[in-house]
Amino acid sequence: MKSESSVANLDPITFEVLSNAFTSIVEDMGVMLEKVSFSTVTTIGKDYACVLADANGDVFARGRGGLPLLTGTVPHRLRGILQEVGVDDLAEGDVILQNDPYLGGTHCQDTSASMPIFLDGNLVAFATACSHWPDLGGPVPGSFNSEATDTYNEAIVIPPIHIMREGEWVRDAERFILRNVRIPEIIQGDLRGLIEACRTGREEYLHLVEKYGYETIAQQAVAQMDHSERLLRDQISKLPDGTYSFTDYIDRDPGAESDDPVEVSVDLVIDGDQLIVDLSRSAPQAIGPVNACLAATEASIATAVKEIFYEIPWNEGFQRVIDVRVPEGTVLSAQYPAPVSGVAASPAEKLISVMHGAFIQVVPERSMACPTNLVNVSVFGQDTRHGGNDDYVLYIWLAGGWGGRPATRDACTTMMPLGPATNLQPAESLERIYPVMFDGFEYRPDSEGAGLHRGGFAFTCPFHVVGTEASVNVQGDRQAIVGWGYDGGLPAPGNGLIYAPGTSDERQFEIMSAGNIVLPDVEIDYWQGGGGGWGDPQKRPPEWVLEDVQADLISPERAREVYGVVIVEADDPVDHAIDQAATDTLRAS
Repeated sequence: MKSESSVANLDPITFEVLSNAFTSIVEDMGVMLEKVSFSTVTTIGKDYACVLADANGDVFARGRGGLPLLTGTVPHRLRGILQEVGVDDLAEGDVILQNDPYLGGTHCQDTSASMPIFLDGNLVAFATACSHWPDLGGPVPGSFNSEATDTYNEAIVIPPIHIMREGEWVRDAERFILRNVRIPEIIQGDLRGLIEACRTGREEYLHLVEKYGYETIAQQAVAQMDHSERLLRDQISKLPDGTYSFTDYIDRDPGAESDDPVEVSVDLVIDGDQLIVDLSRSAPQAIGPVNACLAATEASIATAVKEIFYEIPWNEGFQRVIDVRVPEGTVLSAQYPAPVSGVAASPAEKLISVMHGAFIQVVPERSMACPTNLVNVSVFGQDTRHGGNDDYVLYIWLAGGWGGRPATRDACTTMMPLGPATNLQPAESLERIYPVMFDGFEYRPDSEGAGLHRGGFAFTCPFHVVGTEASVNVQGDRQAIVGWGYDGGLPAPGNGLIYAPGTSDERQFEIMSAGNIVLPDVEIDYWQGGGGGWGDPQKRPPEWVLEDVQADLISPERAREVYGVVIVEADDPVDHAIDQAATDTLRAS
């Protein structure tokens, strides 16, 4: 554990003021990133993260938002810069661009820019911004290629390179990137958003140094990391020592000949005030793109621990408490050039799941049953609405149900736990920008994991393209192996896309597939699943069941068959009532 000497030199008021000042800087970086970027993924969806880190790459400040998976990879990204570029090749006004999953990234779409901050000629900090770009080349629009068997078939890989040198654009690097993407104007805007976010972070950090002095600012950075470490160790030390194990599964390896599931297992060891996360029992590296590199694995573990101990600020001090152990060559420690475009939807989501499954056994009040699982959907076509023929790439994701837990009555339907700071992109905005129309944007009834404390509901947004045909690429999971319930709670139905539902052309899109051709004005029913239930659904208070029926979230048939509650139906759902005698008889039987 780190020394508290750094804290001793800071009075509590100064510590709190500077802590909030750091957060404000990172928040301003995010605002700048949103304002300058072009893609709806960043400007509306907030699929990004911004941080401040010290000269070693240790993150000491993040904002209240920011995608946790991206935030957690920044230390690895910065160490990749220090390893590949080196301090001697960094100067005032430089910006390093990268997306290499094997040097600290997630998948190639998540691109970061890092600006070194110098003081009197010495490197003292980094300002880093990272955002998901809607296309980064490769054979499949959107770069989610479920058919890839190596990273060369996913996207262009950008190792740490200078995109700016001493304040001047490296035009050759920019031209190379833009020549290899399908929507260069959009990507150019997103690139500039990253640069301006970093500039904002640098300028505001230096203003703080000018006001308080570098020694105080440096002490504050160390103090914040030490503070988070101390808080988390205190919480862990209160838990009973032991090993808590849990296993979940990725649906399949899309590159393999069989449809066998891919195991993700954790042995969570609590040893005093230290967490040991042993992932050694997980499956070997997959052939298809359902792998994670080490940086994404560690970021996913940190995300799950942060969800359990949500009140503790995340930074490098938080990370010191978590010892992640995984041998090389597993699905969670993929080696170059294994494909990784499905990292968020498959291994990262399963890590969230198994960590909750392990913690559920020791701190159930802080944990939940299995939450929803991300589905990445990219739609590619030509926009002919205004007389043109411009290519577009629409990247959509949805919300879904979180898992039930005893600390609250029921789980909500919201963004997946892997990215709670992201937003749903409003249907109205997407319809204005892209040639698509949404036929719904709503909860999916009867889609919760039933339980005493039920899971949240699935979310659906059936849509169709207009004008010309398009291709749809999908990288998701939980179509075959649905989210688990706990302690008698039932699993939630999984994810899915159905083309032309209710017609003779109806077919189900594979959740890991590429090149699905869709015709204009033909509906695609697309939904992201609910969360697992907690506890026996037959023990759920009948009045809670009634409220869900009155809200059209649960059908009277499901209330009877799953919860054992008999509903007397009325013309207006608000007037539905419980048949208590019939309910008592049904539950007794």
